Amino acid sequence: MDAPQLLNFRGEPTLDSREVAKMIGKRHKNLIRDIRQYINDLDEGSKLSSPKFFIESNYKSSQGKLLPCYLLTKMGCEFVANKMTGKKGTLFTAQYVSLFNEYQEEHKAIDAHMISDEIALRNRELSFKERWLGEMEAQNANKRAELLIKLANHSTKAPLRNDLLNEAMNQLMMPVVGEKAFPAGVIADELGVSAYTIGIWGQRLGLKAPKGMANRYGYWKDNRYYYNELAVQNFYEHQAAIVDDEF
Repeated sequence: MDAPQLLNFRGEPTLDSREVAKMIGKRHKNLIRDIRQYINDLDEGSKLSSPKFFIESNYKSSQGKLLPCYLLTKMGCEFVANKMTGKKGTLFTAQYVSLFNEYQEEHKAIDAHMISDEIALRNRELSFKERWLGEMEAQNANKRAELLIKLANHSTKAPLRNDLLNEAMNQLMMPVVGEKAFPAGVIADELGVSAYTIGIWGQRLGLKAPKGMANRYGYWKDNRYYYNELAVQNFYEHQAAIVDDEF
């Protein structure tokens, strides 16, 4: 005889009454009769809802007819087991308890895996959003700086012009939010070349902004250019071509 299988009903494990009938050695029509009496007793003399125990269902017979059956929850199986005595009752209890416990453990592992995947996805999405927002902030800073420089160039008053230029420089030197920044010397040491070579390749690859400016790959500060992680990744991708003797 095939081992009994739990069925998933709206996220809850259940046992088909036909399986239960086999497990307890009772004719299915007789078990159906008993379950209907249990439901009647529950609905009339108890505040408990019978569908928490027995869920009405049906199946198709070999002749193609729809016949009644019930899906038993764990509480429903307990209800049936409590009506039984002797060895059959003990064996049925052991079987259904084992089935429901195995189901619970399997789904705990699946849920844990899904939660882990969801957290990883959420973290990746959060990282992307942070990088995107940081990049947008840096680009907006550049636009503000360009406007300030234009205003400074049209100003006839030296104090106002200097204030505007200073504010523009503060905007331009704003690093991308949440990014690490590396001077050319640090990247050069990693790639085994000179800082001068990194500077040349930074210009060739479009990673290095014009003096005093900033872009998505880095920014100038204290007369030094700082590359972010995106720029460093680009350097590594072109590592084979970046050698000192080319210059």
